[in-house]
Amino acid sequence: MSVSFSDPQLEKKIKNASPDEFVFVLLAGTTAVSARPGISAAGASPELMSATPVVDSEIIMEGKCLSMSDPPMTPEGIPTPSIVTRASLNMAGIKSIIVDAGLERIPKIPYIHSGIGKANDPAFEQALPNFYSALKLGEYLGSIIDGKYRYVVVGESIPGGTTTSYLVLRALGFNMMTSSSLPDNPEWMKRNLWREAKKRRPEVRQPEEAASEFGDYSMPVSLGIAESVRNSDLILAGGTQMATCSYLIQTMKQRIPYLCTTSWVMKDSGENIKKLVPRKYLVTSEIKMDGSRHEGLRMYERGHVKEGAGMGAAFMLASSLNGDEARIYGAVDKLYEDLS
Repeated sequence: MSVSFSDPQLEKKIKNASPDEFVFVLLAGTTAVSARPGISAAGASPELMSATPVVDSEIIMEGKCLSMSDPPMTPEGIPTPSIVTRASLNMAGIKSIIVDAGLERIPKIPYIHSGIGKANDPAFEQALPNFYSALKLGEYLGSIIDGKYRYVVVGESIPGGTTTSYLVLRALGFNMMTSSSLPDNPEWMKRNLWREAKKRRPEVRQPEEAASEFGDYSMPVSLGIAESVRNSDLILAGGTQMATCSYLIQTMKQRIPYLCTTSWVMKDSGENIKKLVPRKYLVTSEIKMDGSRHEGLRMYERGHVKEGAGMGAAFMLASSLNGDEARIYGAVDKLYEDLS
C-alpha cells in the first residue's frame, strides 16, 4: 500500500473500519489573494479562480461539472485534484458534505450555505471580517456530525490558500515558505504580499488575530469544527494550508488533529510541515500518476498541483478500505475521460 502512517494504531483502526464510519467535509471558498496573477495554479486564469471551488464541489458530490463545461485546469491545462478525490471517495463508498467557506459563486449541488463572503486581500483590509461567523459555522457543523461518524475528514478547495497560510505563519513568527500548486513556487510574490500586509497591520498578538487579519475562511471553520468534534477522530486533508489550520487548532484548542497529505507536498515542504504538525499525527499518500493514460494527470509527477480538495486523504481512504490501488487509478482516468 502506498500510504505511510506515523501512528500504527490509526492505520489499524482505519483498515478495520467500514465506509459509513467516515464523512468527508470540503471547505470551499475564495480569497481575493487568488486574483493576483501568477500566485496560484488553481484555475486557468485569475478570473476563473472563483469557479474552481464551485466546480470542485460539484465534481466531488456529483462526479460532473455543472457550472462549467470542463473541469478546472491550471494555466498549463492540468486538471483539478478533485478528480482524484471524487474517484477515491466514490470507490471507498464515503459520503461528502460541501461547506461554504467563503464561496463567491453558488454551486449547483446541495451544500451548507454560510453567506460569509470571500476573504479579502490582507494588503488592503482585514482578510476575514466575518471570522466569528465562520467560527460559529464550524462549531455548528461539528456539533451535528460529532459522534455520528468515527472519523471526520476535512479538506479544502480555496485557491490562494498556500499564500494566506504563508502570511498567517509569518505573522506568528514562522519564517518559512509554504508549498505551491505551481512547479516553481512564486516565493517573491508571497514575500511582497507579506510586506504589503505587514504595513497595513504591523503587529498581531494572538493566533486568532493573525488568522483574522491575514488568513482565509478555512481557518476559522476548521477551528470551529475542532471545537465541537470531540467524540470522533479529526483528520485534516491537505498540505501546508491544512497544516496551518492544524497549528492553529493545536495552539487555540489544545488538541492535535491528524494531517493527511501527499508525498509531493512532503517532498516539497516536509520539513516545514513537521514544524507545524507532530510526526506521530502525519499520514502520507504516495500517489503515482506516471502510469495514467492522460498527459494532464501525468504532469502531477513534474511538480504541478501537489495537493488540493483533500486528494491525499481521499486516496488514503480508498487504498485503506479497498486495497486495490490499480482500480483507484483506473477510476481516476475514467472520471477524467468522462469530464473531458
